Amino acid sequence: MKRLFSLLLVLTTLLVGSIGSLWLSQPASASVLEGTSVSTLPLLAESLRNAVDDKLSTDYGSKLDLNNTNVQAFRKYPGLYPTLARKILLGAPFESVEDVLELPGLTEKQIDVLRDNLKNFTVTATDPALVEGADRFNNGVYK
Repeated sequence: MKRLFSLLLVLTTLLVGSIGSLWLSQPASASVLEGTSVSTLPLLAESLRNAVDDKLSTDYGSKLDLNNTNVQAFRKYPGLYPTLARKILLGAPFESVEDVLELPGLTEKQIDVLRDNLKNFTVTATDPALVEGADRFNNGVYK
């Protein structure tokens, strides 16, 4: 009986305390602080762009860049993925698109496939943000 009375007393106290705090809450109010108004002068900020965004505005965004594109991008073109794509990545960097035809160990069929796709290739300067580590072989994007 003593335990039951103690339990009821604790529950009643908690209930009254939580309900009571609802009526005793104070309304929030905001006041204007002097000297904290937002300036209406235009801010002169330097435009921030990264190298990858700049690269996407060139041919890199529409063609396969032989010096920067990862192996997955070669899937768009029949005959390039995976064998020729790997050879191209290992043979990079290239000075011109035609340099890809001079890769060692190419068969005549592979040279024909590359020649047929020369219009789909471009060559730009190697960008460390695109070629560091093993990202050209495994960029972590799986379909």
